[in-house]
Amino acid sequence: MSAEGLVFEALIILILIIINGFFSSAEIAIISAKRSIIEKLAKDGNLSASIVSQMKENPDRFLATVQVGVTVVSTCASVLGGVIASEHIKPLLHSIPYIPEQLADLLALGAIVAIISYVSLVIGELVPKHLALRYAERIACFSARPVNYISTLTDIFVKFLTRSTSAVMKVLGIKDTAKQVFISEEEIKYFIREGRATGIFEETEAQLLHGIFEFADKTVKEVMVPKHKISAIEIDTPHDEMLKFISEAGFSRYPVFRDSTDRIVGILFNKDVFSALEKGRAIEIKSILRTPYFVPNSIMISKLLRELQRRKLHMAVVVDEHGDLDGLVTIEDILEEIVGEIEDEYDVGAGGPVERLRDGTMIIDASASLGDLSNLGIEIEEEAEEYNTLAGFMLAKLQRIPRGGEFVVHRDMRLTIVDVEQNRIMKVKVEPLEAGQRKAKA
Repeated sequence: MSAEGLVFEALIILILIIINGFFSSAEIAIISAKRSIIEKLAKDGNLSASIVSQMKENPDRFLATVQVGVTVVSTCASVLGGVIASEHIKPLLHSIPYIPEQLADLLALGAIVAIISYVSLVIGELVPKHLALRYAERIACFSARPVNYISTLTDIFVKFLTRSTSAVMKVLGIKDTAKQVFISEEEIKYFIREGRATGIFEETEAQLLHGIFEFADKTVKEVMVPKHKISAIEIDTPHDEMLKFISEAGFSRYPVFRDSTDRIVGILFNKDVFSALEKGRAIEIKSILRTPYFVPNSIMISKLLRELQRRKLHMAVVVDEHGDLDGLVTIEDILEEIVGEIEDEYDVGAGGPVERLRDGTMIIDASASLGDLSNLGIEIEEEAEEYNTLAGFMLAKLQRIPRGGEFVVHRDMRLTIVDVEQNRIMKVKVEPLEAGQRKAKA
């Protein structure tokens, strides 16, 4: 066959490889295109973007179309390559002396396979896919209409392939990816971290976004004010003592108990007390009590926040599985999980549950939860639910009634008890160990 025939057949193969590249780039571009950008373009009236959006919602159909296109094009290129090997390269090799006929046939076929494979990989796969990743939305919109048109032409075959694929996936017990969430919570957290590192988000914005995710995973027990820190009033407290107590405590609401703090019978509001004082009458606590709202310590704070909003309440009494008082939680406690510590002009102390000293050590409130410690970079594993606070961890390690000055070495830190009240650990000092100290303890 003439040289013109060889050039023509080679040109056809090149065109087929370029078509293969089109399908490869379309596949990667449509999958990689950002939904937010595509949906914006679709809302602006871009018809191609609307088609891309539909393809992303139902990827099985367009993936089957792409695969049909790639398969047909690759088959045609292979057939033409065989023709070139048989009609052009074999005769050329046969004319060379000392090359056996069978070896010439193998060399002809090998040469065609190597050339077509190389060109197909570079022009038909790698370059198109790199371009598709770099210009995903642009290439997706460019290729959407042709792919959709081909999908319509091959509708019956595409449906057959799609259903066959779904059947095999079902047999393997794999869920349909089209119905799965297109982005996970961990991926969003990663994007937030990357956004903070690259300056897209400010520190406060990143903390707020992370706080929202942590918020959904926390129970009331992790954020409540524990029982031993509650300022509660006995129901039979005399008038003058009650006024002195609420004046010194400085809160707006107080749980009221009878006999013991495990028997909460109501909530006393400051404004109710002041209202009674304005009217010039003696105050009897039981006459102005509000009904308490009890919640289990296992309830998620996201659910509790909705309940408090629905009931127009600001405080809930937290009880354990036995119905005994476990703590108190307010809307402020819940919101602090998103926005961080909220302090008003009456808050005093060293700035909350953590006091950072100049030498790099920290004085931490022993009631701090393991989650709070993790946020400070102090990782403590919860073992068999023996403890969920810093105080609980210290007691579990010491296995005795604590005394001031006792310490526990954990990983590369020394945790020292610095404040004890009535056998209760109140404050713990956390300091990093030097390399020599860690080696000595090992």
